[in-house]
Amino acid sequence: MMEVVERSLKSATEYFQNFFSFEYHRNGFLQSVDVRLKLLGIVVLILATVSTFKISKVFAIFFSALVLAKLSNVGLRTLISRVWLFTLFSFLIVLPLAFIEGWNYVLAFTFRVFTAIILVQILVLTTPFNELFHALRYFKIPETLVFALGITYRYVYMMFTELLRILIARESRRLKKLSFREIWENGGKALGAYFIRVFEKGERVQMAMKIRGDRARYYHRSFRIGTSEALFIVFTTFVLTWWLML
Repeated sequence: MMEVVERSLKSATEYFQNFFSFEYHRNGFLQSVDVRLKLLGIVVLILATVSTFKISKVFAIFFSALVLAKLSNVGLRTLISRVWLFTLFSFLIVLPLAFIEGWNYVLAFTFRVFTAIILVQILVLTTPFNELFHALRYFKIPETLVFALGITYRYVYMMFTELLRILIARESRRLKKLSFREIWENGGKALGAYFIRVFEKGERVQMAMKIRGDRARYYHRSFRIGTSEALFIVFTTFVLTWWLML
């Protein structure tokens, strides 16, 4: 039983580390679009997704997201590996409402979450981490909020990375099947080591930030509409028109 719990914990840690990681693919359509326009377009598509329970409208956004992913060289398997757990969780959360609202409501809600998270991941996989925060500042999002988001992301990713390292280290040093008591004792030691390592690395990150001025520097380059930006505007307009007509 405890081995099942450990394997489940390791799988969950790997999933969340993968979900929060920025794996920027350099070649593709969205990669060439200005990050500010791309962020605005993706947010509009997400709002269109979550503002309706009509399956046909959500499917229109979903199909458009797959087209964007294909044009941007983002694989479907990569997207599924990042969104399946949140989709499953949303389905389980809303499942009791099947006896009140019906199965159509449950399926529509789950499909909305699935499509919205796919759009978020497409944005993450086609945008460098620092440029995304520069775009937030361009849209006048408070600097304190942007700074807090950046810190939160860095620390969350660091925590999952350290936890995965400890779990892998435990497996590599296990030479025999442990008893229930030994598993709990070793688990407590690993948990203590985990908190110490995260605390120490967090201190190093904080000191490194203070040395660099403790604040991010945001650029505000001029906005120009090139070929990629024009095509993205046309594509987004077409999708929203299709969405309204359904």
